[in-house]
Amino acid sequence: MTKAEIQKTDEYKELCRSNGQDHVLTACILVLRGDFAEFSDAITQAKLQMGVAHTAERELVDSPARMQWVPSGPVREIGIATNNSFVNLISGERDVNLRDGSAAMNCWEAVIVAAILNRDIVNSDTLKCVYEKNPSGFTSTLVQSLKMRAHTYNRGGLLSRPVMGDVVMFSNLNHVVLANGKHTAGPTPPDRPDRAAGTQVISFWPAPKESHFGPGSVATVDVFTVEGLCMWMEDKGMPGEVTFGCPNWGALK
Repeated sequence: MTKAEIQKTDEYKELCRSNGQDHVLTACILVLRGDFAEFSDAITQAKLQMGVAHTAERELVDSPARMQWVPSGPVREIGIATNNSFVNLISGERDVNLRDGSAAMNCWEAVIVAAILNRDIVNSDTLKCVYEKNPSGFTSTLVQSLKMRAHTYNRGGLLSRPVMGDVVMFSNLNHVVLANGKHTAGPTPPDRPDRAAGTQVISFWPAPKESHFGPGSVATVDVFTVEGLCMWMEDKGMPGEVTFGCPNWGALK
């Protein structure tokens, strides 16, 4: 199935009467890959997740977020001399600067920040409740709350690569990113995974720009590709399955 084939269908043309073409195309893909049975539900999901991705690009990439990267879990448990910035953000107890390198977050929290900045998606009180119930398992709890049907990544097929706003996971939780719905073609320069062609994602992680780093390393939210991240991981002996799916933002309202 190709985009052109979808755009020729009666369902696509009818939905375009009352919705934007990008939303309709994304919704059709969600239905075709089995995430939703009804086009109305798929349209709602498409608008939600594409809105979060647009916010991430505008607020975290175009105006670069610059933060300390930490692994999943409470910051205090890994010896970083700072408070957990994500918890401060959702509680509103302290100001959190996302651009001066003082905040500390993990990759998954950066994805949630995009939804928080979107304002219409996430209820901070719900997030705070989830955290307080199980701080050490916060990331895995969020993933269980948010994930819907998981799909195995394959760059070649329209239905086997992420659409805008999908969450993409590497080896389950080794790394979590947000798809921006764009794809690049062309050769990859030798030893430059940060410039690899492929399926673009919005990512907060020192890799693949940096070869060696640890908790507390400062990084920016940037756009890389699934292929480039996989190249970096394989070089470090971290091969694994890449899966993706639409996030259930309604679980955090």
